[in-house]
Amino acid sequence: MMKNCFTLLMMLLAVQALAQDRIWLDNGNPVQAKLSRAMDSKLEWIASDGIPRVYHRKRFLVVFGASGQFMVISELNESPNKAQSQIEAFYKAPPRNVSQDIIIKSVPLTVITGNISYESDDVINYLTVEGNAASINKEEVATVIYRDGRHEILRDVVDVAPLLALAHKEIEKKEREIVRKQQDKVPAQPVVQQNVPPKEPAKPVLTDSEYKEYSAKGIRRVDEFTSYLRIIGDKSLKSEEKNKAVQQALSLFEPQATVAVSSAKGVKKYPVKEYLNRLKLLPYSKINITWNEVKYISELKQEADGNYYGTIAGQQVFEGYAANGKVAYGDITRKNIRVKLESYQKTIDGKDTVNWEVLLGNIGIETNEGQ
Repeated sequence: MMKNCFTLLMMLLAVQALAQDRIWLDNGNPVQAKLSRAMDSKLEWIASDGIPRVYHRKRFLVVFGASGQFMVISELNESPNKAQSQIEAFYKAPPRNVSQDIIIKSVPLTVITGNISYESDDVINYLTVEGNAASINKEEVATVIYRDGRHEILRDVVDVAPLLALAHKEIEKKEREIVRKQQDKVPAQPVVQQNVPPKEPAKPVLTDSEYKEYSAKGIRRVDEFTSYLRIIGDKSLKSEEKNKAVQQALSLFEPQATVAVSSAKGVKKYPVKEYLNRLKLLPYSKINITWNEVKYISELKQEADGNYYGTIAGQQVFEGYAANGKVAYGDITRKNIRVKLESYQKTIDGKDTVNWEVLLGNIGIETNEGQ
């Protein structure tokens, strides 16, 4: 019982697979079947019942595939091996994927392409490639190969087979033109290379002398910053001078840099510009800020982005003076500053040269000793 069910299942699958594959025999009847093997003067074919059968070559006229491709048996090579290769290539060929119907007119033999809009027992109406309405009497038509893969032979297949053989190359040419026009309508997509990482430009590297030079420049940047702080906090100076010092101090920093400030409530971080503006508003007649024991606690080191990064630490002494000239408030804070060494290109006399800019980053707090 199980064996019979399995056999029935295989037969049903075979019928489904061969539903659109047809062989036209010399008796004028189409059979849902596929060619399977070429022999000396015979061909083996398998119908929907799954049983191999062998007929003489003369019995076969035309073979149609599921997507409308066809092969006229007269085109098969007489050599069984070559004929077998032709049969295998025919069934392995990719689908036609054409957007128009093919009408083969008998006399004179003509291959017409267009989109069939109406069809009756007597006439076929269609739109030409140019979009014009046209019509042809079915008595003039030998075969129609529809864009969905179906086909219809309208005359005696014995007479149609030779016409298909004669028109075969022209049909293939027309179908290639249809496909090419379809592709031309689709905007070209950029070709993306897969699994090929973009080649990164070589990162500039500091020489030993440059490394020493820019390391020292990082220390000097901290000195510049503290000098601007003293100007900004001096109430005896004009606003223009203090505002200029704010802008000069900002130019030393990365745009997103912050300054950590300690108070009785804890540590709070301010953007550099806000920190400098708050410094102007402190209630002291004069401010004196100095940095002592300034040194690198993390030497400049090149990272993945090609820039060099390091950390400078120092002891910041803050003194706020009252109107009588005495220190009203003072503290000593251990602070650290992130230093960034960024490369850029500069053109001099038409030649590109690599230069480096030292920028200060976030200023953090290590320890706080109140006075």
